[in-house]
Amino acid sequence: MASVLPLLLSGQPRLEHRGNGSARIVANGNPMLMIGGEMGNSSASVPEDVKRHFSHLHQMGLNTVLVPLSWELVEPQEGKFDMSSLDTILAEAGHNELKVVLLWFGAWKNSMSCYAPEWFKRDVKRFPRAHTAEGKPVEEASSLSKNVLEADKRAFCRVMEHLRDHDAQQQTVVMVQVENEIGMIEVARDYSADATRMYHSAVPRQLTDYLRKNHESLHPYLNEKLKANGAKPTATWAQMFGDDSYAEEIFQTWTYAKYVEQIAQAGRTIYNLPMYVNVALDSRNRKPGQYPSGGPLAHLIDLWHCAAPSIDVLGVDIYDKGIKSWLEKYHLPNNPLFVPEIRLEDKDAMYALYAFGHHGAMGFCPFSIEDYPLTKASNANDWKQMDLSQDDQLNAFSAVGTSQSPLVAAYHLLRQAEPLMLERQGTKDMDGVLLDNEQRTAEIVTPDGIRLTVKHSYSLGWEPGAKDAEWPEAACIILRLGKEDYLVVGSGVVITFSPAQSSAKWQKGDQCIGLAKCEQVTIADGKQHIVRHLNGDQTHQGRHVRIPVGSFQIQHFRLYRY
Repeated sequence: MASVLPLLLSGQPRLEHRGNGSARIVANGNPMLMIGGEMGNSSASVPEDVKRHFSHLHQMGLNTVLVPLSWELVEPQEGKFDMSSLDTILAEAGHNELKVVLLWFGAWKNSMSCYAPEWFKRDVKRFPRAHTAEGKPVEEASSLSKNVLEADKRAFCRVMEHLRDHDAQQQTVVMVQVENEIGMIEVARDYSADATRMYHSAVPRQLTDYLRKNHESLHPYLNEKLKANGAKPTATWAQMFGDDSYAEEIFQTWTYAKYVEQIAQAGRTIYNLPMYVNVALDSRNRKPGQYPSGGPLAHLIDLWHCAAPSIDVLGVDIYDKGIKSWLEKYHLPNNPLFVPEIRLEDKDAMYALYAFGHHGAMGFCPFSIEDYPLTKASNANDWKQMDLSQDDQLNAFSAVGTSQSPLVAAYHLLRQAEPLMLERQGTKDMDGVLLDNEQRTAEIVTPDGIRLTVKHSYSLGWEPGAKDAEWPEAACIILRLGKEDYLVVGSGVVITFSPAQSSAKWQKGDQCIGLAKCEQVTIADGKQHIVRHLNGDQTHQGRHVRIPVGSFQIQHFRLYRY
Protein backbone atom coordinates (compact mmCIF):
# COMPACT_ATOMS: atom_id res chain seq x y z
CA MET A 1 0.00 0.00 0.00
CA ALA A 2 1.25 3.49 -0.80
CA SER A 3 3.02 5.11 2.14
CA VAL A 4 0.96 8.30 1.85
CA LEU A 5 -2.17 6.49 3.01
CA PRO A 6 -3.23 7.18 6.58
CA LEU A 7 -3.07 4.62 9.33
CA LEU A 8 -6.21 2.51 9.69
CA LEU A 9 -8.76 3.82 12.11
CA SER A 10 -9.36 1.43 14.98
CA GLY A 11 -11.53 -1.41 13.73
CA GLN A 12 -12.44 0.06 10.36
CA PRO A 13 -12.87 -2.38 7.42
CA ARG A 14 -9.58 -3.64 6.05
CA LEU A 15 -8.13 -6.32 3.82
CA GLU A 16 -6.27 -9.11 5.57
CA HIS A 17 -3.94 -11.28 3.48
CA ARG A 18 -3.64 -15.00 4.15
CA GLY A 19 -1.45 -17.76 2.76
CA ASN A 20 -1.40 -18.96 -0.87
CA GLY A 21 -2.53 -15.61 -2.29
CA SER A 22 -5.78 -15.55 -0.31
CA ALA A 23 -7.35 -12.61 1.49
CA ARG A 24 -10.54 -11.60 3.27
CA ILE A 25 -12.31 -8.51 4.49
CA VAL A 26 -12.23 -7.75 8.20
CA ALA A 27 -15.19 -5.61 9.33
CA ASN A 28 -16.35 -4.74 12.85
CA GLY A 29 -13.25 -6.60 13.97
CA ASN A 30 -14.36 -9.89 12.40
CA PRO A 31 -13.10 -11.60 9.22
CA MET A 32 -15.72 -12.41 6.59
CA LEU A 33 -16.13 -14.00 3.20
CA MET A 34 -18.26 -11.98 0.79
CA ILE A 35 -21.01 -14.52 0.10
CA GLY A 36 -22.90 -12.11 -2.07
CA GLY A 37 -24.24 -10.79 -5.30
CA GLU A 38 -24.08 -7.69 -7.45
CA MET A 39 -27.21 -5.70 -8.23
CA GLY A 40 -28.10 -4.70 -11.77
CA ASN A 41 -26.72 -1.38 -12.97
CA SER A 42 -29.88 0.62 -12.26
CA SER A 43 -31.51 -1.56 -9.61
CA ALA A 44 -30.56 0.75 -6.74
CA SER A 45 -31.35 4.06 -8.43
CA VAL A 46 -34.62 4.75 -6.56
CA PRO A 47 -35.42 4.12 -2.85
CA GLU A 48 -38.35 1.78 -3.56
CA ASP A 49 -36.13 -0.62 -5.50
CA VAL A 50 -33.47 -0.64 -2.79
CA LYS A 51 -35.99 -1.48 -0.06
CA ARG A 52 -37.65 -4.24 -2.05
CA HIS A 53 -34.45 -5.83 -3.34
CA PHE A 54 -32.50 -5.73 -0.07
CA SER A 55 -35.27 -7.59 1.74
CA HIS A 56 -35.16 -10.28 -0.95
CA LEU A 57 -31.35 -10.56 -0.74
CA HIS A 58 -31.52 -10.96 3.02
CA GLN A 59 -33.90 -13.89 2.59
CA MET A 60 -31.54 -15.43 0.03
CA GLY A 61 -28.86 -15.71 2.69
CA LEU A 62 -26.37 -13.18 1.32
CA ASN A 63 -24.09 -11.38 3.73
CA THR A 64 -22.81 -8.86 1.14
CA VAL A 65 -24.35 -6.94 -1.74
CA LEU A 66 -22.46 -5.00 -4.40
CA VAL A 67 -24.41 -1.79 -5.08
CA PRO A 68 -23.88 0.75 -7.88
CA LEU A 69 -23.62 4.43 -6.92
CA SER A 70 -23.65 6.61 -10.03
CA TRP A 71 -22.03 10.02 -10.40
CA GLU A 72 -25.14 11.42 -12.10
CA LEU A 73 -27.20 10.83 -8.94
CA VAL A 74 -24.52 12.10 -6.55
CA GLU A 75 -23.86 15.34 -8.47
CA PRO A 76 -26.90 16.05 -10.68
CA GLN A 77 -25.84 19.69 -10.94
CA GLU A 78 -22.20 20.66 -10.99
CA GLY A 79 -21.01 21.44 -7.48
CA LYS A 80 -24.31 20.42 -5.84
CA PHE A 81 -24.19 17.03 -4.16
CA ASP A 82 -27.02 14.72 -3.20
CA MET A 83 -26.24 11.75 -0.94
CA SER A 84 -29.82 10.60 -0.47
CA SER A 85 -29.33 7.49 -2.64
CA LEU A 86 -26.29 6.54 -0.57
CA ASP A 87 -28.20 7.13 2.67
CA THR A 88 -30.95 4.78 1.48
CA ILE A 89 -28.39 2.10 0.67
CA LEU A 90 -26.78 2.40 4.10
CA ALA A 91 -30.10 2.36 5.97
CA GLU A 92 -31.60 -0.60 4.11
CA ALA A 93 -28.39 -2.60 4.26
CA GLY A 94 -28.30 -2.14 8.03
CA HIS A 95 -31.95 -3.09 8.34
CA ASN A 96 -31.36 -6.29 6.36
CA GLU A 97 -28.04 -7.26 7.97
CA LEU A 98 -26.09 -6.82 4.74
CA LYS A 99 -22.59 -5.51 4.20
CA VAL A 100 -22.11 -3.33 1.10
CA VAL A 101 -19.41 -3.08 -1.54
CA LEU A 102 -19.97 0.28 -3.18
CA LEU A 103 -19.48 0.47 -6.96
CA TRP A 104 -18.43 3.93 -8.11
CA PHE A 105 -19.85 4.52 -11.58
CA GLY A 106 -17.84 7.66 -12.27
CA ALA A 107 -16.18 8.65 -15.52
CA TRP A 108 -16.49 5.10 -16.89
CA LYS A 109 -18.94 2.24 -16.74
CA ASN A 110 -18.29 -0.68 -19.13
CA SER A 111 -15.81 1.59 -20.93
CA MET A 112 -18.44 4.23 -21.65
CA SER A 113 -19.14 7.48 -19.80
CA CYS A 114 -22.83 6.66 -19.56
CA TYR A 115 -23.33 7.25 -15.82
CA ALA A 116 -21.56 10.61 -15.77
CA PRO A 117 -23.84 13.64 -15.16
CA GLU A 118 -25.55 15.35 -18.06
CA TRP A 119 -23.64 18.59 -17.42
CA PHE A 120 -20.41 16.62 -17.82
CA LYS A 121 -21.50 14.92 -21.02
CA ARG A 122 -22.58 18.13 -22.73
CA ASP A 123 -19.39 20.11 -22.01
CA VAL A 124 -17.03 18.28 -24.35
CA LYS A 125 -14.64 21.23 -24.45
CA ARG A 126 -13.93 21.10 -20.72
CA PHE A 127 -14.33 17.34 -20.48
CA PRO A 128 -12.88 15.92 -23.72
CA ARG A 129 -13.47 12.47 -25.11
CA ALA A 130 -11.02 9.88 -26.35
CA HIS A 131 -10.62 9.58 -30.15
CA THR A 132 -10.22 6.88 -32.76
CA ALA A 133 -7.33 6.87 -35.25
CA GLU A 134 -9.60 8.73 -37.69
CA GLY A 135 -10.15 11.50 -35.15
CA LYS A 136 -13.72 10.49 -34.30
CA PRO A 137 -14.65 11.18 -30.66
CA VAL A 138 -16.08 8.22 -28.74
CA GLU A 139 -18.46 8.20 -25.79
CA GLU A 140 -15.53 7.66 -23.43
CA ALA A 141 -13.94 10.39 -21.35
CA SER A 142 -10.25 11.06 -21.88
CA SER A 143 -8.07 9.42 -19.22
CA LEU A 144 -5.47 12.16 -19.78
CA SER A 145 -7.76 15.14 -19.13
CA LYS A 146 -7.06 16.96 -15.87
CA ASN A 147 -10.58 18.41 -15.92
CA VAL A 148 -12.14 14.96 -16.19
CA LEU A 149 -9.96 13.68 -13.36
CA GLU A 150 -10.62 16.58 -11.02
CA ALA A 151 -14.40 16.49 -11.53
CA ASP A 152 -14.57 12.73 -11.02
CA LYS A 153 -12.26 12.88 -8.01
CA ARG A 154 -14.22 15.69 -6.37
CA ALA A 155 -17.45 13.69 -6.47
CA PHE A 156 -15.74 10.49 -5.33
CA CYS A 157 -14.15 12.27 -2.39
CA ARG A 158 -17.54 13.64 -1.33
CA VAL A 159 -18.81 10.06 -1.25
CA MET A 160 -15.85 8.95 0.87
CA GLU A 161 -16.37 11.90 3.24
CA HIS A 162 -20.01 10.87 3.64
CA LEU A 163 -19.01 7.30 4.43
CA ARG A 164 -16.44 8.46 6.94
CA ASP A 165 -18.93 10.74 8.67
CA HIS A 166 -21.98 8.45 8.56
CA ASP A 167 -20.74 4.85 8.38
CA ALA A 168 -17.37 4.56 10.13
CA GLN A 169 -19.00 3.17 13.27
CA GLN A 170 -21.51 0.82 11.59
CA GLN A 171 -19.01 -0.26 8.89
CA THR A 172 -21.78 -1.11 6.45
CA VAL A 173 -19.57 -0.37 3.43
CA VAL A 174 -16.56 -2.69 3.55
CA MET A 175 -14.97 -2.11 0.13
CA VAL A 176 -15.19 0.25 -2.85
CA GLN A 177 -14.89 -0.37 -6.58
CA VAL A 178 -13.26 2.51 -8.46
CA GLU A 179 -14.90 3.01 -11.90
CA ASN A 180 -16.38 -0.03 -13.67
CA GLU A 181 -14.83 -2.32 -16.30
CA ILE A 182 -12.57 0.46 -17.48
CA GLY A 183 -11.11 0.07 -20.99
CA MET A 184 -11.10 1.43 -24.55
CA ILE A 185 -13.68 0.15 -27.02
CA GLU A 186 -13.36 0.42 -30.83
CA VAL A 187 -9.59 1.01 -30.73
CA ALA A 188 -6.70 -0.23 -28.62
CA ARG A 189 -5.75 3.23 -27.38
CA ASP A 190 -6.83 6.83 -27.35
CA TYR A 191 -5.63 8.55 -30.55
CA SER A 192 -6.16 12.13 -29.38
CA ALA A 193 -3.24 14.51 -29.92
CA ASP A 194 -2.18 14.38 -26.26
CA ALA A 195 -2.35 10.60 -26.14
CA THR A 196 -0.45 10.16 -29.41
CA ARG A 197 2.26 12.56 -28.25
CA MET A 198 2.66 10.57 -25.04
CA TYR A 199 2.65 7.23 -26.87
CA HIS A 200 5.62 8.35 -29.00
CA SER A 201 7.53 9.60 -25.96
CA ALA A 202 9.79 7.59 -23.65
CA VAL A 203 8.15 5.13 -21.27
CA PRO A 204 7.99 6.84 -17.84
CA ARG A 205 10.89 6.23 -15.46
CA GLN A 206 8.43 5.05 -12.80
CA LEU A 207 7.51 2.06 -14.96
CA THR A 208 10.99 1.23 -16.27
CA ASP A 209 12.38 1.26 -12.72
CA TYR A 210 9.55 -1.03 -11.59
CA LEU A 211 10.14 -3.48 -14.45
CA ARG A 212 13.85 -3.64 -13.72
CA LYS A 213 13.37 -4.08 -9.96
CA ASN A 214 10.70 -6.77 -10.33
CA HIS A 215 11.95 -8.55 -13.45
CA GLU A 216 12.01 -11.97 -11.76
CA SER A 217 8.35 -11.84 -10.69
CA LEU A 218 6.73 -10.14 -13.69
CA HIS A 219 3.75 -11.79 -15.37
CA PRO A 220 5.05 -14.08 -18.18
CA TYR A 221 3.19 -12.03 -20.80
CA LEU A 222 5.02 -8.82 -19.92
CA ASN A 223 8.34 -10.62 -19.58
CA GLU A 224 8.01 -12.01 -23.09
CA LYS A 225 7.23 -8.54 -24.43
CA LEU A 226 10.36 -7.13 -22.82
CA LYS A 227 12.57 -10.00 -23.99
CA ALA A 228 11.35 -9.63 -27.56
CA ASN A 229 11.89 -5.89 -27.78
CA GLY A 230 14.47 -4.96 -25.14
CA ALA A 231 13.95 -2.57 -22.24
CA LYS A 232 16.13 0.43 -23.03
CA PRO A 233 15.59 3.29 -20.55
CA THR A 234 14.77 5.85 -23.28
CA ALA A 235 12.56 3.59 -25.42
CA THR A 236 9.09 4.66 -26.52
CA TRP A 237 6.09 2.45 -25.82
CA ALA A 238 6.26 0.91 -29.30
CA GLN A 239 10.01 0.31 -29.04
CA MET A 240 9.80 -1.32 -25.62
CA PHE A 241 6.67 -3.43 -26.09
CA GLY A 242 6.36 -3.92 -29.87
CA ASP A 243 4.69 -1.67 -32.43
CA ASP A 244 1.26 -3.27 -32.48
CA SER A 245 -2.15 -3.08 -30.84
CA TYR A 246 -0.83 -4.96 -27.79
CA ALA A 247 1.79 -2.28 -27.16
CA GLU A 248 -0.97 0.29 -27.55
CA GLU A 249 -2.99 -1.62 -24.97
CA ILE A 250 -0.08 -1.51 -22.52
CA PHE A 251 0.13 2.25 -23.02
CA GLN A 252 -3.61 2.67 -22.51
CA THR A 253 -3.42 0.51 -19.38
CA TRP A 254 -0.85 2.88 -17.94
CA THR A 255 -3.05 5.94 -18.51
CA TYR A 256 -6.09 4.29 -16.92
CA ALA A 257 -4.15 2.94 -13.94
CA LYS A 258 -2.54 6.34 -13.28
CA TYR A 259 -5.97 7.96 -13.41
CA VAL A 260 -7.55 5.40 -11.08
CA GLU A 261 -4.66 5.74 -8.62
CA GLN A 262 -5.32 9.46 -8.21
CA ILE A 263 -9.01 8.81 -7.56
CA ALA A 264 -8.37 5.93 -5.15
CA GLN A 265 -5.55 7.62 -3.27
CA ALA A 266 -7.59 10.78 -2.75
CA GLY A 267 -10.51 8.74 -1.45
CA ARG A 268 -8.41 6.59 0.85
CA THR A 269 -6.74 9.64 2.34
CA ILE A 270 -10.23 10.64 3.51
CA TYR A 271 -11.49 7.20 4.57
CA ASN A 272 -9.13 4.28 4.07
CA LEU A 273 -11.38 1.48 2.84
CA PRO A 274 -10.09 -1.40 0.69
CA MET A 275 -10.48 -0.67 -3.03
CA TYR A 276 -10.53 -2.75 -6.17
CA VAL A 277 -11.08 -2.55 -9.92
CA ASN A 278 -13.05 -5.03 -12.03
CA VAL A 279 -12.27 -6.28 -15.50
CA ALA A 280 -14.14 -7.18 -18.68
CA LEU A 281 -12.35 -10.22 -20.06
CA ASP A 282 -10.19 -10.57 -23.17
CA SER A 283 -12.17 -13.61 -24.28
CA ARG A 284 -13.30 -15.29 -27.50
CA ASN A 285 -10.05 -14.52 -29.38
CA ARG A 286 -10.84 -10.81 -29.52
CA LYS A 287 -8.12 -8.20 -29.87
CA PRO A 288 -7.56 -5.00 -27.84
CA GLY A 289 -10.38 -2.60 -28.63
CA GLN A 290 -12.72 -5.47 -29.48
CA TYR A 291 -12.60 -6.20 -25.77
CA PRO A 292 -12.05 -3.19 -23.44
CA SER A 293 -8.37 -2.44 -24.01
CA GLY A 294 -6.29 -1.32 -21.07
CA GLY A 295 -8.50 -2.70 -18.32
CA PRO A 296 -7.13 -4.53 -15.27
CA LEU A 297 -6.52 -7.79 -17.11
CA ALA A 298 -4.40 -10.46 -15.43
CA HIS A 299 -1.59 -10.22 -17.97
CA LEU A 300 -1.36 -6.47 -17.31
CA ILE A 301 -1.31 -6.78 -13.51
CA ASP A 302 2.23 -5.40 -13.20
CA LEU A 303 1.23 -2.11 -14.81
CA TRP A 304 -1.65 -1.77 -12.35
CA HIS A 305 0.56 -2.61 -9.37
CA CYS A 306 3.11 -0.06 -10.48
CA ALA A 307 0.76 2.78 -11.43
CA ALA A 308 -2.07 2.17 -8.93
CA PRO A 309 -0.70 0.89 -5.60
CA SER A 310 -3.84 2.12 -3.81
CA ILE A 311 -5.82 -0.63 -5.56
CA ASP A 312 -5.84 -3.89 -3.57
CA VAL A 313 -7.39 -6.38 -5.99
CA LEU A 314 -8.12 -6.97 -9.66
CA GLY A 315 -11.61 -8.50 -9.65
CA VAL A 316 -12.66 -10.79 -12.50
CA ASP A 317 -16.09 -10.50 -14.17
CA ILE A 318 -16.96 -13.82 -15.82
CA TYR A 319 -19.52 -14.12 -18.61
CA ASP A 320 -17.70 -16.70 -20.70
CA LYS A 321 -17.20 -20.46 -20.54
CA GLY A 322 -14.13 -21.94 -18.92
CA ILE A 323 -14.76 -20.99 -15.29
CA LYS A 324 -11.77 -22.94 -13.97
CA SER A 325 -9.36 -21.25 -16.34
CA TRP A 326 -10.61 -17.75 -15.51
CA LEU A 327 -10.42 -18.34 -11.78
CA GLU A 328 -6.88 -19.66 -12.11
CA LYS A 329 -5.77 -16.66 -14.16
CA TYR A 330 -6.94 -14.18 -11.54
CA HIS A 331 -5.93 -16.10 -8.41
CA LEU A 332 -2.26 -15.14 -8.40
CA PRO A 333 0.35 -14.91 -5.64
CA ASN A 334 -0.03 -11.11 -5.87
CA ASN A 335 -3.80 -11.04 -6.44
CA PRO A 336 -6.38 -12.72 -4.17
CA LEU A 337 -9.39 -14.09 -6.02
CA PHE A 338 -12.51 -11.93 -6.03
CA VAL A 339 -15.43 -12.55 -8.41
CA PRO A 340 -17.53 -9.35 -8.27
CA GLU A 341 -19.58 -10.40 -11.29
CA ILE A 342 -20.54 -13.67 -12.95
CA ARG A 343 -23.44 -14.55 -15.20
CA LEU A 344 -26.50 -15.31 -13.05
CA GLU A 345 -27.50 -18.97 -13.42
CA ASP A 346 -28.17 -22.01 -11.26
CA LYS A 347 -24.70 -23.45 -11.77
CA ASP A 348 -23.27 -20.48 -9.83
CA ALA A 349 -24.06 -22.58 -6.77
CA MET A 350 -21.31 -25.00 -7.80
CA TYR A 351 -18.96 -22.27 -8.96
CA ALA A 352 -19.22 -20.54 -5.58
CA LEU A 353 -18.35 -23.73 -3.71
CA TYR A 354 -15.33 -24.26 -5.94
CA ALA A 355 -14.11 -20.65 -5.79
CA PHE A 356 -14.27 -20.51 -2.00
CA GLY A 357 -13.00 -24.05 -1.45
CA HIS A 358 -10.21 -24.45 -4.00
CA HIS A 359 -9.08 -20.85 -4.45
CA GLY A 360 -9.80 -19.42 -1.00
CA ALA A 361 -11.80 -16.67 -2.72
CA MET A 362 -12.51 -13.52 -0.75
CA GLY A 363 -15.88 -13.11 -2.44
CA PHE A 364 -18.26 -14.48 -5.08
CA CYS A 365 -21.09 -12.30 -6.40
CA PRO A 366 -23.38 -13.23 -9.34
CA PHE A 367 -24.64 -10.26 -11.34
CA SER A 368 -28.24 -9.01 -11.19
CA ILE A 369 -28.66 -11.04 -8.03
CA GLU A 370 -32.00 -9.41 -7.21
CA ASP A 371 -33.54 -11.34 -10.14
CA TYR A 372 -32.80 -14.75 -8.60
CA PRO A 373 -35.75 -16.47 -6.86
CA LEU A 374 -35.73 -17.91 -3.38
CA THR A 375 -37.42 -21.14 -4.41
CA LYS A 376 -37.79 -23.21 -7.52
CA ALA A 377 -40.91 -25.01 -8.75
CA SER A 378 -40.49 -28.77 -8.80
CA ASN A 379 -42.42 -29.15 -12.05
CA ALA A 380 -41.55 -25.88 -13.81
CA ASN A 381 -39.07 -25.06 -16.52
CA ASP A 382 -35.93 -23.06 -15.79
CA TRP A 383 -36.92 -20.10 -13.58
CA LYS A 384 -35.34 -17.67 -16.03
CA GLN A 385 -37.89 -18.66 -18.65
CA MET A 386 -40.88 -17.85 -16.43
CA ASP A 387 -42.41 -14.45 -17.16
CA LEU A 388 -43.41 -13.76 -13.54
CA SER A 389 -42.62 -11.12 -10.98
CA GLN A 390 -40.75 -12.26 -7.88
CA ASP A 391 -43.91 -12.16 -5.78
CA ASP A 392 -45.83 -14.15 -8.40
CA GLN A 393 -42.99 -16.67 -8.59
CA LEU A 394 -43.17 -17.29 -4.87
CA ASN A 395 -46.95 -17.71 -4.97
CA ALA A 396 -46.72 -20.10 -7.92
CA PHE A 397 -43.96 -22.13 -6.31
CA SER A 398 -45.97 -22.44 -3.09
CA ALA A 399 -48.87 -23.92 -5.04
CA VAL A 400 -46.87 -26.65 -6.81
CA GLY A 401 -44.37 -27.71 -4.18
CA THR A 402 -41.12 -25.91 -3.55
CA SER A 403 -37.46 -26.28 -2.76
CA GLN A 404 -34.67 -23.79 -2.35
CA SER A 405 -33.12 -22.57 -5.57
CA PRO A 406 -29.60 -23.98 -6.04
CA LEU A 407 -27.72 -20.76 -5.32
CA VAL A 408 -29.85 -20.04 -2.26
CA ALA A 409 -29.23 -23.57 -0.97
CA ALA A 410 -25.48 -23.28 -1.55
CA TYR A 411 -25.33 -19.87 0.11
CA HIS A 412 -27.10 -21.15 3.22
CA LEU A 413 -24.49 -23.91 3.49
CA LEU A 414 -21.65 -21.44 2.97
CA ARG A 415 -22.98 -19.12 5.65
CA GLN A 416 -23.06 -22.05 8.09
CA ALA A 417 -19.54 -23.19 7.21
CA GLU A 418 -18.05 -19.68 6.92
CA PRO A 419 -16.32 -19.64 10.35
CA LEU A 420 -14.65 -22.98 9.65
CA MET A 421 -13.65 -21.85 6.16
CA LEU A 422 -12.14 -18.63 7.50
CA GLU A 423 -10.00 -20.61 9.96
CA ARG A 424 -8.66 -22.73 7.09
CA GLN A 425 -8.49 -20.18 4.28
CA GLY A 426 -5.12 -20.32 2.54
CA THR A 427 -4.14 -23.61 4.20
CA LYS A 428 -4.05 -27.27 3.17
CA ASP A 429 -6.96 -27.94 5.50
CA MET A 430 -9.44 -26.63 2.90
CA ASP A 431 -9.88 -27.54 -0.75
CA GLY A 432 -12.68 -27.85 -3.26
CA VAL A 433 -13.56 -29.61 -6.48
CA LEU A 434 -15.81 -28.79 -9.42
CA LEU A 435 -17.09 -31.64 -11.57
CA ASP A 436 -18.91 -31.43 -14.87
CA ASN A 437 -19.62 -33.41 -18.00
CA GLU A 438 -15.97 -33.26 -19.09
CA GLN A 439 -14.31 -33.84 -15.70
CA ARG A 440 -16.26 -36.30 -13.57
CA THR A 441 -13.51 -37.20 -11.07
CA ALA A 442 -11.02 -35.24 -8.97
CA GLU A 443 -8.65 -36.06 -6.13
CA ILE A 444 -7.59 -34.31 -2.93
CA VAL A 445 -4.64 -35.53 -0.86
CA THR A 446 -5.07 -34.39 2.73
CA PRO A 447 -2.34 -33.61 5.31
CA ASP A 448 -3.24 -36.97 6.91
CA GLY A 449 -1.83 -38.82 3.91
CA ILE A 450 -5.31 -39.82 2.75
CA ARG A 451 -6.44 -39.62 -0.84
CA LEU A 452 -10.04 -38.49 -1.20
CA THR A 453 -11.38 -39.43 -4.62
CA VAL A 454 -14.35 -37.23 -5.45
CA LYS A 455 -16.63 -38.40 -8.25
CA HIS A 456 -19.87 -37.10 -9.68
CA SER A 457 -22.69 -38.84 -7.80
CA TYR A 458 -24.18 -39.92 -11.16
CA SER A 459 -21.12 -42.16 -11.57
CA LEU A 460 -22.79 -44.68 -9.25
CA GLY A 461 -25.64 -45.04 -11.72
CA TRP A 462 -28.25 -44.88 -8.97
CA GLU A 463 -29.86 -41.50 -9.74
CA PRO A 464 -32.39 -40.95 -12.57
CA GLY A 465 -30.17 -38.48 -14.45
CA ALA A 466 -27.18 -40.81 -14.51
CA LYS A 467 -28.17 -42.12 -17.95
CA ASP A 468 -28.35 -38.64 -19.46
CA ALA A 469 -25.63 -37.66 -21.93
CA GLU A 470 -25.07 -34.32 -20.17
CA TRP A 471 -24.36 -34.33 -16.47
CA PRO A 472 -24.95 -31.14 -14.44
CA GLU A 473 -22.16 -29.46 -12.51
CA ALA A 474 -21.41 -30.83 -9.05
CA ALA A 475 -19.07 -29.42 -6.42
CA CYS A 476 -17.96 -29.61 -2.84
CA ILE A 477 -15.65 -28.10 -0.25
CA ILE A 478 -13.60 -30.43 1.96
CA LEU A 479 -12.63 -29.05 5.37
CA ARG A 480 -10.18 -30.94 7.56
CA LEU A 481 -11.30 -30.53 11.18
CA GLY A 482 -8.56 -32.67 12.73
CA LYS A 483 -6.67 -35.90 12.17
CA GLU A 484 -8.75 -38.05 9.78
CA ASP A 485 -11.75 -35.86 10.60
CA TYR A 486 -13.53 -34.00 7.77
CA LEU A 487 -16.51 -31.94 6.73
CA VAL A 488 -17.91 -31.97 3.19
CA VAL A 489 -20.10 -29.10 2.00
CA GLY A 490 -21.73 -29.48 -1.39
CA SER A 491 -23.96 -31.26 -3.86
CA GLY A 492 -23.76 -34.11 -6.38
CA VAL A 493 -20.61 -35.83 -5.13
CA VAL A 494 -19.50 -39.25 -3.91
CA ILE A 495 -16.25 -39.55 -1.96
CA THR A 496 -14.09 -42.62 -1.48
CA PHE A 497 -10.86 -42.85 0.50
CA SER A 498 -7.52 -44.62 0.35
CA PRO A 499 -3.95 -44.13 1.62
CA ALA A 500 -2.19 -41.52 -0.50
CA GLN A 501 0.84 -43.75 -0.99
CA SER A 502 -1.03 -46.98 -1.66
CA SER A 503 -0.14 -49.05 -4.71
CA ALA A 504 -2.55 -49.52 -7.57
CA LYS A 505 -3.22 -53.07 -6.39
CA TRP A 506 -3.38 -54.02 -2.72
CA GLN A 507 -0.29 -55.78 -1.44
CA LYS A 508 0.44 -57.46 1.85
CA GLY A 509 1.25 -54.82 4.43
CA ASP A 510 -0.81 -52.10 2.78
CA GLN A 511 -3.28 -50.25 4.99
CA CYS A 512 -6.92 -49.63 4.17
CA ILE A 513 -9.04 -46.62 5.06
CA GLY A 514 -12.52 -47.11 6.48
CA LEU A 515 -15.44 -44.88 7.34
CA ALA A 516 -15.73 -44.63 11.12
CA LYS A 517 -18.69 -42.27 11.27
CA CYS A 518 -20.81 -40.15 8.93
CA GLU A 519 -23.54 -37.68 9.88
CA GLN A 520 -25.54 -35.03 8.07
CA VAL A 521 -25.24 -31.86 10.13
CA THR A 522 -26.14 -28.22 10.31
CA ILE A 523 -23.86 -25.64 11.93
CA ALA A 524 -25.04 -22.85 14.21
CA ASP A 525 -23.13 -20.75 16.72
CA GLY A 526 -19.98 -22.71 15.97
CA LYS A 527 -21.55 -26.05 16.90
CA GLN A 528 -22.62 -28.98 14.78
CA HIS A 529 -26.16 -30.27 15.12
CA ILE A 530 -26.87 -33.76 13.84
CA VAL A 531 -29.70 -33.98 11.30
CA ARG A 532 -29.36 -37.76 10.84
CA HIS A 533 -26.84 -40.56 11.11
CA LEU A 534 -25.71 -41.98 7.75
CA ASN A 535 -23.85 -45.21 8.44
CA GLY A 536 -26.15 -47.46 6.42
CA ASP A 537 -27.47 -47.35 2.86
CA GLN A 538 -26.61 -43.66 2.51
CA THR A 539 -22.90 -44.56 2.77
CA HIS A 540 -23.27 -47.90 0.96
CA GLN A 541 -22.43 -49.61 4.25
CA GLY A 542 -19.30 -47.57 4.79
CA ARG A 543 -17.96 -47.63 1.24
CA HIS A 544 -18.35 -43.92 0.53
CA VAL A 545 -19.72 -40.51 1.54
CA ARG A 546 -22.43 -39.27 -0.83
CA ILE A 547 -24.53 -36.15 -1.45
CA PRO A 548 -26.89 -36.72 -4.43
CA VAL A 549 -27.44 -34.25 -7.27
CA GLY A 550 -30.10 -31.74 -6.29
CA SER A 551 -29.43 -32.13 -2.58
CA PHE A 552 -27.29 -29.56 -0.75
CA GLN A 553 -25.83 -30.89 2.50
CA ILE A 554 -23.09 -30.65 5.06
CA GLN A 555 -21.78 -34.04 6.16
CA HIS A 556 -19.28 -34.75 8.91
CA PHE A 557 -17.24 -37.91 8.47
CA ARG A 558 -14.36 -39.52 10.32
CA LEU A 559 -12.02 -42.10 8.84
CA TYR A 560 -9.86 -44.85 10.36
CA ARG A 561 -7.14 -47.23 9.23
CA TYR A 562 -7.21 -51.00 9.30
